[in-house]
Amino acid sequence: MLTTSPTLLDRLRLPNQPEAWARFVHLYTPLMLTWAQRQGLQEADAADLAQDVLIKLVRLLPTYEKGNGQSFRGWLNRVTANQCRDFRRRRATRALPTADGLSGADDESPVAELEEVEYRQAIVRRGLELIRPDFSEKTWKAFTGLMLDGRTAAEVATQLGMTENAVYMARHKVLTRLREEIGGLIE
Repeated sequence: MLTTSPTLLDRLRLPNQPEAWARFVHLYTPLMLTWAQRQGLQEADAADLAQDVLIKLVRLLPTYEKGNGQSFRGWLNRVTANQCRDFRRRRATRALPTADGLSGADDESPVAELEEVEYRQAIVRRGLELIRPDFSEKTWKAFTGLMLDGRTAAEVATQLGMTENAVYMARHKVLTRLREEIGGLIE
């Protein structure tokens, strides 16, 4: 796949070209998956990213113009890299996995899996220790009550004299800051 057929690109610019899109998906999805995995995404996340890129391409391809010295593959690589950055930003606001969710190591060895779980838990614990001073007592208690103690947002809100939304916002703030602190260490 050193060059891209201009006729395929031309057909992708037209409406109602399912065969052209099927061909494009067949040709380029493995390449996008490889690029995403090289940027550190796991297989499932890489597949999600490839789908996001394909959706974006539906909008971008009709206006794509090849520049001097620019290859389509290079352009697609940049689109994929940009989408990967967006994917990571969105993921930074998702909840961290619980202790049970940390056991998804790919290694089939139970010892290696246990070591991975322990490693992830230690990194999360250390990250929480490091960021603790960044938050007010109320924000921290809302976060720990909801995420570490397993209480409902309503229970935590009542205890702390907050709204449930404020409890969720506290969780979001702490998790976002935690992801900034330990980003790349448990991925």
